[in-house]
Amino acid sequence: MTKARQTILDRVNSDYRFRPCPLGADCAKHHEREAVRSVLGMSALDLVRICPPSRELNHALNKVDEALYWSHAAIDRHGKSDPETAA
Repeated sequence: MTKARQTILDRVNSDYRFRPCPLGADCAKHHEREAVRSVLGMSALDLVRICPPSRELNHALNKVDEALYWSHAAIDRHGKSDPETAA
């Protein structure tokens, strides 16, 4: 494994590792946020596994980070969606 690939893997493992629920936080929302973090973390690892270290890979990982940000914002603002009523 190249040093560049190891650096990218270290970034992904750090960004998408499990974070316990902080004291005083809404644990239900935190659980949903962690579920999203887990799914997107697996996607990020797949990208690192499939794509060569490059500028394009870095952009793809940044977009995964952006998806995590916006999904957490949606969970915080609206709560968990109901699969029965989701479009």
